[in-house]
Amino acid sequence: MTKKHSKFSCLESWVIGKKSLLVCGLGAPVVIALEIASASAQNASQTLPPVTVDAPREKPQAKPLQQTQRPVASSARASSVHPSGPRPHVASTTRGATSAVPQVGPPLLSGANGVAPSPPTGEIGNLPPAYAGGEVARGARLGMLGNRDFMDTPFNVTSYTSALIENQQARTLQQVLENDPSVRMATSAGHIRENFRIRGFPVLGSELALNGMYGLAPDGHVPTEFLERVEVLKGPGALLNGMAPFGAVGGSINLVTKNASDAPITSVSTDYTSSSQFGTHIDVGRRGGDHNQFGVRYNGVYRSGGTALDEQWKVRGLNALALDFREERVRLSIDAYHSQEISKNGSPFFASFTGIGVAAAPSASKNLFIGTNARFENAAVMARGELDIAENVTVFAGIGFLDSRNFGFTNGTNAPSVNLLGNFTGPRIVNLRGYTNTLSTQGGIRGQLDTGPLRHQFVLSASALKFSQSSEFGFSGSYRSNIYVPVVPPQAPPPAVVPNTAFNPSRLYFETDPRKTGENYLASLAFADTISAFDDRIQFIGGLRSQRVMTKTFQANTGLETNSYDSHRLSPAYALIVKPFDNRLSLYANYIEGLSQGLRVTNPLATNFNESFPPFVSKQIETGAKLDLGVLANTLSFYEITQPTLSTVTSGGLLSYKPVRQRNQGIEWNVFGEPIPGVRVLGGVTYMVGVITQSADGKTTGKNAFGIPRWQANFYGEWDLPYLVGVTVEGRVIYTSALYVDSLNYYRIPEWTRFDAGARYTTKIYGTDMTLRANVNNLFNRSYWSGAFNDGFATLDAPRTVLLSATFNF
Repeated sequence: MTKKHSKFSCLESWVIGKKSLLVCGLGAPVVIALEIASASAQNASQTLPPVTVDAPREKPQAKPLQQTQRPVASSARASSVHPSGPRPHVASTTRGATSAVPQVGPPLLSGANGVAPSPPTGEIGNLPPAYAGGEVARGARLGMLGNRDFMDTPFNVTSYTSALIENQQARTLQQVLENDPSVRMATSAGHIRENFRIRGFPVLGSELALNGMYGLAPDGHVPTEFLERVEVLKGPGALLNGMAPFGAVGGSINLVTKNASDAPITSVSTDYTSSSQFGTHIDVGRRGGDHNQFGVRYNGVYRSGGTALDEQWKVRGLNALALDFREERVRLSIDAYHSQEISKNGSPFFASFTGIGVAAAPSASKNLFIGTNARFENAAVMARGELDIAENVTVFAGIGFLDSRNFGFTNGTNAPSVNLLGNFTGPRIVNLRGYTNTLSTQGGIRGQLDTGPLRHQFVLSASALKFSQSSEFGFSGSYRSNIYVPVVPPQAPPPAVVPNTAFNPSRLYFETDPRKTGENYLASLAFADTISAFDDRIQFIGGLRSQRVMTKTFQANTGLETNSYDSHRLSPAYALIVKPFDNRLSLYANYIEGLSQGLRVTNPLATNFNESFPPFVSKQIETGAKLDLGVLANTLSFYEITQPTLSTVTSGGLLSYKPVRQRNQGIEWNVFGEPIPGVRVLGGVTYMVGVITQSADGKTTGKNAFGIPRWQANFYGEWDLPYLVGVTVEGRVIYTSALYVDSLNYYRIPEWTRFDAGARYTTKIYGTDMTLRANVNNLFNRSYWSGAFNDGFATLDAPRTVLLSATFNF
């Protein structure tokens, strides 16, 4: 470790440590109070004479068409972590019944002895249970429609559980989504920003939802340690989720936070990540009250050390606290977190090319930006509530705030115009200071009613998202370098201080706010109804969302408004589910739209300056089939998505902006489950064709859309060794075929295949459960261009990465 690294580590450890102690100080009294209350209740039951009380009045239920079992509240370990070794065979169940999986600890109960269960119209405490094998859940949140079983969902959706995250030692969201054949990274592995492609279209890291609400998820990297589920819905979702903050149409990603289960949780993990990074994760959960109505869950993470990138050093911290209250008709939850990631001395990069071909990929451990630093810091709090106002009628509401700040070299991490020898001229190094402040709200009513032979599941929902942003930059001069033998680039000065803001030079980073440069407001009102008939064998979903989009831009040095935009759009959606034989086979079709912000031409040099375009409407048509065998589930999907957007055109020296259109067509096959006791599988294959059907100047019409390979495949498997009790071995293969990285189809990167391997051992030491895990990603240490960042730029995957951990459950 260099002297510079040592100083950096001490300073930043102190900063993160102070904030960790603050959050721990807030959460510890709650945990202690619940422990005291629980102990007092036990002592009272042993010392006081028996008291006769009336039996609790059961909550009346609406008469259903088919008796169902209500899902119980989730637990990261009580419902999804399974002991190694053979497991009982899981039989297929009827609709609404959960697929039985082994459960550790006492189940959640209703009435005086356990947490009151949520009704089907509720979301809090109504998380779908894990499917056979525990790696994927039986269902996910379908936007405003709430949690639904995957067989009653007319879309391709996958919900990854905390058990999978823990067993694969996924440190970031990218490593979780490496299990999905429809998802690829749009940034180089290890970059401080993580962006994705779903069905070939970009989904920014700032467009993730947290517990169903946009604008509250951590920006930069998402820590996985406080997540119960990662839910991936493929395709546009204007009706279901409203417009994404920046108009993503390929799909949506919803992050579900951990909450306390009925079984107490005390878990401590220590871990190592190559090349020299060490960390600790603490997970504590308790319930208290006379019938466990109060819950608290705390997750804390600290990780520091060198990375697989040459000379780079990272520090990462997380504090997340979840509180909940669940009574017979009322459910409340509060989630708060603070996350921070600091990278010192370098960054992964993207590359564009010049000349007659693509340069060979350098070693993925090459560091082109030694000397640069970057930091992301996120702090958020959200509160949600549900009230059952009648039988099977629930009103819900939520509100949340996010303060996200970024500093340093987070943008512009590219090597442009790389020739076949690897030479390039770097335009400049960027030193950024920026922030995003977000207010997110939602509310509505969800219910069920019967009209003769038809059942209606209706929902009326309203949501609003307001976020303001600002960025200031400092730039270095240009320089020359080589991707195989990089030089140390010149460092950029700090961004200029905006007038009328204070600056403290003694701090490591700027902590004053620059002036606001942009403001966005997204508001919507939506209604949907699911009509079911013939014992739910036929289900039709129809709905409409009215979306309003308002934007404003401001001049940074004066704060004066320079441009504004205000428009609205109605977005319909229709879907059909048919179960022709029994509940094991579900056929579905959907038509749904995506919505992206329309643009106003603000370039005064353009011939159509000041022209405003209405919101861009993307359209998807999808059909598919789902087969649930109880121990193995399959989904086969056929889809077509068309997306319009805006592009620049230069003709005769004149600049203008014109619409362009892209069409992606594809076939997806997904599989997950435990077909044989002790053997679990997860993955699938995607075939996709992306074409530019309309270009601004005609030069790219009919060409392949950049960043879209024909084939993508991901397969992951686990095997509990029968002759070594407690030992599980695992492996994964990821394949991506060749693809173009530019719209003109000049530069094509070759296909690549990556192999991962791992093992874990579960045992007891003096009555304490212990799990040892070892994983190696990119087993053969291959270096290759892995995908496309934006038009013309290729990304790199990570070098061989070793992950080791030891987890103790007390």
